[in-house]
Amino acid sequence: MWLQWILAVFFRSKRLPKLDVTAVSRIRYRVLPTDVDFLLHMNNGRYFSYLDLGRVNLLARTGLDKVLSAQGIYAVVASNTMTYRKSLKLFQAFDIESRFIGTDDRNFYIEQRFVVNDELYARGIIKGRLIKKGVGPLKVPELNEVTGYDWVSWRVDPAIHEWAESVRLPPAKADAPNVWPEPAPTAPRGK
Repeated sequence: MWLQWILAVFFRSKRLPKLDVTAVSRIRYRVLPTDVDFLLHMNNGRYFSYLDLGRVNLLARTGLDKVLSAQGIYAVVASNTMTYRKSLKLFQAFDIESRFIGTDDRNFYIEQRFVVNDELYARGIIKGRLIKKGVGPLKVPELNEVTGYDWVSWRVDPAIHEWAESVRLPPAKADAPNVWPEPAPTAPRGK
């Protein structure tokens, strides 16, 4: 994936037309031998690596990469989920489509899709945070100031926000003991 990253950051996204922050970015890839498992379809974990490349493309084409970098700000993934519909096979070409879908008070959300011939194969939802070096996490109103775009009024769908809350962990500086809940009682097995 290192070569893919270098190509995405320094070459591929730079040659494509610029986009508004509300637009869908698209970039094409092909399933490589290093992407597949023993069933010769793309390994489920590899999808997340390609989502990274799709977000690089989205940030570069909207110009947000330069705006944020100039301010010492970088994006991190806080949580994500993936739903698989169809397998991507060895050497199959696919597009990664990426789009910002809203914000809450502290986070931004991106939907990303794996598409083959206009057919949806898989979809990921990403909750991200922006971190300013030496300062810490930014809130969405601060993102408005940095980018000049009104992110505050672009609220994410409540169902997406509920998902994000359901998988949220305590903040990094809070206590987070590793305690497993007791399993639910099971019905006795029949004879």
